[in-house]
Amino acid sequence: MRVAFLSYQWPGLRMGGIGSYVRQSAAALALAGHEPHVFTVGDEDALPDNVPVGVVLHHTPDPARRVFTSTLPAELAAVLNSGGEAVYRLAIAWLLTVAFQREHSQRAFDIVEAADVDASGLPLLLDAGRPLPVVVHLHTCTAIANRINNRVLGSQEQLIEAMEAAQIHLADALCAPTRAVVRSTEALVAINGEPATIAHPYVCPGAAFTPPPVDGPAVFVGRLEWRKGCGVIAEALNGFLTRNARARFRFIGPDTSTAPGESSVRLHILGTLAAQVCGRVEFTGELPPPQVETALNGCSFCVLPSLSENFSLAVCEAMAAGRTTIIAAGTGSVELVGDAGVVVEGGSAGSLLEAMDSTYRNRGRLNELSRLAFDRVRSLCDPISVSRQRVDFYRRVIAEFGRRTPGYTSDRLASLPAPVAAAVLPCISRITAALLRIDGPTDSPGCRLDDICQKLTAGQSESARVLLYGAGKHTARLLSERHRWERHGHRVVGLIDDHPRFLQTPQYLGLPVRSLADVQTDALAGNRLPAVVLSTDTYEEQFWEQTRSLREHGVRVFRLYGR
Repeated sequence: MRVAFLSYQWPGLRMGGIGSYVRQSAAALALAGHEPHVFTVGDEDALPDNVPVGVVLHHTPDPARRVFTSTLPAELAAVLNSGGEAVYRLAIAWLLTVAFQREHSQRAFDIVEAADVDASGLPLLLDAGRPLPVVVHLHTCTAIANRINNRVLGSQEQLIEAMEAAQIHLADALCAPTRAVVRSTEALVAINGEPATIAHPYVCPGAAFTPPPVDGPAVFVGRLEWRKGCGVIAEALNGFLTRNARARFRFIGPDTSTAPGESSVRLHILGTLAAQVCGRVEFTGELPPPQVETALNGCSFCVLPSLSENFSLAVCEAMAAGRTTIIAAGTGSVELVGDAGVVVEGGSAGSLLEAMDSTYRNRGRLNELSRLAFDRVRSLCDPISVSRQRVDFYRRVIAEFGRRTPGYTSDRLASLPAPVAAAVLPCISRITAALLRIDGPTDSPGCRLDDICQKLTAGQSESARVLLYGAGKHTARLLSERHRWERHGHRVVGLIDDHPRFLQTPQYLGLPVRSLADVQTDALAGNRLPAVVLSTDTYEEQFWEQTRSLREHGVRVFRLYGR
């Protein structure tokens, strides 16, 4: 079977559980003798070398690269950005769709799969004449994450939720790794039919089981998000570390601004910890996969009490290493671990504290559960077995798609919930006005950066020179508008980013990329540095904290969004 995956995420390009799932699923299908193709957005300057045998990775340039190579007019990119983050996601979906259609015209695919998050399959689903079915895989849609993270919904958040809801509603079929994520999704989004439940495949290391070390720390692996239960862990740690004087805890993963008030989760944890225990809590930040594997092998047990979870890759990694995991009730992780983990009451610091304390002290039970976890993930997530189930599901969907009646897509569109249209219409109006130059975009990332540059040079004859801190999706959006500040003579002269992909090729869209430590060394040496602009809307609080030493040495640092 020839299968196409549309995914903005891919390990090494953009982090996220969806990209990891796509890589694992494609690898499993290839191992089972099928032909999986993955369509993603990639930069030829920094393509990953982690493509599994038998998987074909197609990469298409994003809007910023297209502006850089003069294949997309900068003015049109600016209009695109007037639609905000939601329309940028839709633009990526269209780019993936066109790349897929080009390949499909050469040799036909049998089926397409896209994730609920980002709505990458929406353009295909809007095509009434599409020749093949589109399956939408339920991970944890943005609506679920927004509510658990207590995010205040503006027009952008509403539009992103609406796009994802439309894709789920229009899908030819749905699949999910657990019943828990189905229940969470259908509580917020209209679902047609009964989604198929198929576990995610996971290729486990070949090493033999080894019991957890006696003195290993307990660990959390993943983004430091509120919905991942990080706030609950922080409360439980005070009691756990006080009761157990030799115990340690390690957070592995990048910070986010999802704590109450959209503030840093890491800072929230530090503010919660008592002074006498905070020295035994470590934050490593994001680590490359080999270092994560080493950390899991060296830990005592894992604490992953997400408030909402579908089929956690972090739990799979822990189980594959033969490590017991503490998880929260009511989530997909319960279906994943079975009787090979410890389940606590969701959102309860007291319940988590008692589970951590018991797991730490009862060595025999810890070893028993660790062995059960090691065996269970190798059975439940066996790539060949899971691929067989997935292909059987695909074949049922293809047969049903062949029996669809005329007007099938139109009928689905007519039945879209009213809130979806309510979120979409204002955006259409705003973009139309921008195209006509009646009311051009005034609050896009490029406009904000141009305003900062103007402030930097107020009353001066020279132009501004700035460094952007961040070289991810937000910077890609921002650089697609580079004409906004360059027409005034201002320049972005470089980027700051510590992602491993820039170690071999320290360049992005024609700009040099330096590590934060390198820039800090320059500042300590008294060298004059350009102003730094935090190029992120997700990690702005974290980046602000990390640039403290630059600010203390006279470097001007600006936020694009915060105070």
